[in-house]
This record gives sequence, C-alpha cells and structure tokens, in this order.
Amino acid sequence: MDTNFFSPLENTRPFLKMALEGFAGSGKTYTSAQIATGIHKLIKSDKPIVIYDTEKAAKALNSYFKKQGISAVTKQSRTLADLTMSIKLCEEGAADILIIDSITHVWENFLETYKRQKKRDDLYFNDWGIIKPKWKKEFSDLFVNANCHIIFTGRAGFEYEESINEKGKKELTKSGIKMKSENETAYEPDLLVLMERQEDIIGKTKEVWRTATVLKDRTTLIDGQTFKNPSFKNFSKAVKELLNGEVKEDEKEETPDKFESREDGHFMKKKNVEIALEEIKGALAGLGINSQSKDGKAFMVECFELVFDTASWTKIELLPLDQLQLGAETFKSFKRKYQEMKSPEDDFDSQFALAIITEETKSETLPFLDAW
Repeated sequence: MDTNFFSPLENTRPFLKMALEGFAGSGKTYTSAQIATGIHKLIKSDKPIVIYDTEKAAKALNSYFKKQGISAVTKQSRTLADLTMSIKLCEEGAADILIIDSITHVWENFLETYKRQKKRDDLYFNDWGIIKPKWKKEFSDLFVNANCHIIFTGRAGFEYEESINEKGKKELTKSGIKMKSENETAYEPDLLVLMERQEDIIGKTKEVWRTATVLKDRTTLIDGQTFKNPSFKNFSKAVKELLNGEVKEDEKEETPDKFESREDGHFMKKKNVEIALEEIKGALAGLGINSQSKDGKAFMVECFELVFDTASWTKIELLPLDQLQLGAETFKSFKRKYQEMKSPEDDFDSQFALAIITEETKSETLPFLDAW
C-alpha cells in the first residue's frame, strides 16, 4: 500500500481571504480597513497596506491609518489587468495585505470593456464561454491561491423570483440579496459578511449603526453571527484559525486526468464538431426555412451574426468546439420557443423569429447561466 499518496491535514495556505457585501453606506470600506489593521498587527507586518481603490474613496481612510501607525498605498483603477498586477506585486513582497474596494466596479468595467471591444450593447450566450474562464483565471484562481491576505468589498443587489399574487397574476418579488459580481465570486473567500446600515431616527433617541452578519465561515466559529458596529475583534477568532498554519508547497504531484479518445481525441472532437453543426442546421430546417430564398438567406445571416458574431458559415465551421456547442444549444432553445408560440399551420415569420432569437441570445434571458 502506498502511504505516501496522502498528506497530513494541515493549513499550508495561512492567508485570510474575506469578502464584505452590502449596499452603499453599509460600512464595507471602514470595516475592511479595521480588519486589515487587525491582521497587520497580528502578523506584525512592517509593510504598507495596499488599497485597490475603484471609487477614489480611500482618501477618507488616511487619518484612520495614521492613527493606527500604519502606512497605506493605493492603486486607483477599475481594470482586471491592474488588479491582477496588484495581487502579483503583493505576493512578490510589496505588501502582506490587499484591500479591493470594490470588486463590483472591476467586474462591471470588465464586462463593459468586452462589449466595447466587440462593438455591441448586449452580451450573448457564447460570450460567457470567453468571459467566465478569463475572470476565473485572472481573478478567482489568483485570489484563492495568492500568498497574501486579501479582503474585497462588493456592492449588494436584490435577487428576484417570479410568484403568483392573490389576483392570480405573475409578479417579481425580492427573494434575497447577492453581490453584484460574477456569480461565484462572493463565495470564493473563507469568510463572507453581509454589511447593513440600520437606523432609528423616529424616536427621541436617534441612532444610526451598522451590522455585520456572517453568511459564510469555513471555520464555523462565527458562522451565522451578527455584530453591531463590527471591529476586527468580532472576526478575530475565525481569522486566527485561518492564519494558524505554515506556508508549504505540496511536493506531491497530481495524477493527470485522462479522457478516452480515438487518435488522441482528434476523431471525437471532429465528430462533436460535425454533430454541433448538424444540430444548428437541423434547428433552422425544422422551422421550414427556405435557405435558398432571399428572405431565408437574410434571416440565416442575421441569426449567425447574433449567435456567432459572423455571417460566414466557413468561419463558423472553424470555431472552437465549445462555442459551436453553445451555439447549437441556443438554436435548439430558439426553435422550441418559436414552435411554442407559432401554430404549425402558419407560414414562417422571419421578423417574429428574429425577435425571439435576439432575446434568446441576450444574457439576461438565460437564467441557467447562474448555475453554469
């Protein structure tokens, strides 16, 4: 029996990864500064705290850090590229602690930059096959594995769900709160905290305060607890547990995954490409489109431009397999919706069909992306 396959359970990444979400004015920035200060003193750091400042608001913390006897430096930017560089520089020794305030602006700027470079106003289904892997590689993976302490804030937004009211009509109701960022980002950290602004200004004793509710705590030591006007002390038990360890690189090599294939996978990839292309053609043919007519050709060109950002079938045939498969799913879903809304006896309505596929390709009409 190979007993060297396993390793003792220990903390080989003793770095805090924490996130605070909340609406404007909920105390995210100030609380993150307090936590950063507490870590700075706990680890006896002699380096400045880095603040990745997306709102040009870090200046308000200047007097706070001076009172704490800690120097702070900033990088004012909203680009993912600058954030990636900030994390790498901290890892290389520029700082032990990085505050990102806020990740929401980085994510929103990332999406807007993509749309601007594509010269579009909307994001479509296939775009997420590019956006999400790039975000995961350049932020999520880097964040989780970084050999430095990172705290980020994020703006909160309401989640909605469809319900039936007492009159039998559909309506959207608030069902929860989530961070405005890539769907998985808020749950990457070891600690996730919801910040909320509270007030009692009607009675004689007027008061405004903030609360912090721990939504996620991997140590379970403070999970689910709520603190009034929180400070580092409230989180210190969990933080100390997360920092209790020693940095070690795992010397044991991972066994690579292998997938069964013919001809090193080229055969199956080619077959899967053919299947995806046939499914695209089949979805369009199933609607009774005359691909040789002027209207039919024009409709197909507009469809291909919407889904694949090109009108060239030759170029579509050369697209990566994952993009073709995403496109095939889009066309199949479009076909189902069209057939549900039009009678089989009706002639093909290209304008009506274009309206459906346009909505189908917009990201906000694809709720299953949340789980993707």
